[in-house]
Amino acid sequence: MVWTVVLSLCVAGVGALTLARALGVDDVTPLAQLVSFTPWVALAALVVLLLSLSRRRWVLSAIAGVLVVAHAVWLVPFFVPGPGIAPGADGTLRVMATNVLYGRADARAVVEAVREQQVELLSVVELSEEFEADLVAAGIEDVLPYSWTAIHPTEGAAGSGLWSATPLTDEREGVASRFHQPSAVVGLDGTSVRVTAVHPHPPTPGDVDLWTDDLALLRDAAHGDPMPQILLGDFNATYDHSAFRDLLGGRFADATRLAGQGVSLSWPADRRYPPLADLDHVVVDRGMRVDDVGTVAIPGTDHLAILATVQVRP
Repeated sequence: MVWTVVLSLCVAGVGALTLARALGVDDVTPLAQLVSFTPWVALAALVVLLLSLSRRRWVLSAIAGVLVVAHAVWLVPFFVPGPGIAPGADGTLRVMATNVLYGRADARAVVEAVREQQVELLSVVELSEEFEADLVAAGIEDVLPYSWTAIHPTEGAAGSGLWSATPLTDEREGVASRFHQPSAVVGLDGTSVRVTAVHPHPPTPGDVDLWTDDLALLRDAAHGDPMPQILLGDFNATYDHSAFRDLLGGRFADATRLAGQGVSLSWPADRRYPPLADLDHVVVDRGMRVDDVGTVAIPGTDHLAILATVQVRP
């Protein structure tokens, strides 16, 4: 009897979160926050299924089995490799995005990662004036001499910037409710590509409407621009959030999902346990290919930096 009650409660909890993911009901607290951990809900569903089977609770096993199948449908595409980029292909751009936690990250480590990973386009969010100066002192302009930044004088999380190995043109401040999301155009083998440093407001309790508004504004701006695009940064959303999938629509794709190397969990990265949610993304036009998608730890911040090689013209 005790096992039946415990397993029933577990199935109900896992089922509620699975239903929220399936229906896209994730624009209210606490679902906006809890849906971030959907891959762990998948693991919980599997555990509940195994326990239900071991205790011969057949009805609960059947329900848990349906939940496991639903999560498998969502997760399996992350483990199916895409076409990738042919060796020596032209039209590629190595990009990196990092959240530097109110400018508290190690600027030298960011520059070292740029050098080691041969990054050609860098997106930095939660950028402060002090951190920008630290990047310059660490030698960022030696490897990425062109930049476009938008820094808020008082809000530490609101600043963002782009650094590039090639000139940036048509700089724009971007759209957002509170945080800056600057964009600019880079030229790549004759193709102009708009790159955007993404950082919508997080879905904190009481501010979920700012989060959904920011993602909607970004979606409308991106889909309204016919130019090839790369959006990279801390989206404060996972693939399991309906607002993120709406942003992708039929035009854009998440580089992590395209690469097929598994879910890239990036936050929080400053704990004794592994990261729990995939908040950091490189988003590309669906006609583009990606390869070498991965993460790198930057001391002093709670996000892993995400990297990808993007082929603009396959």
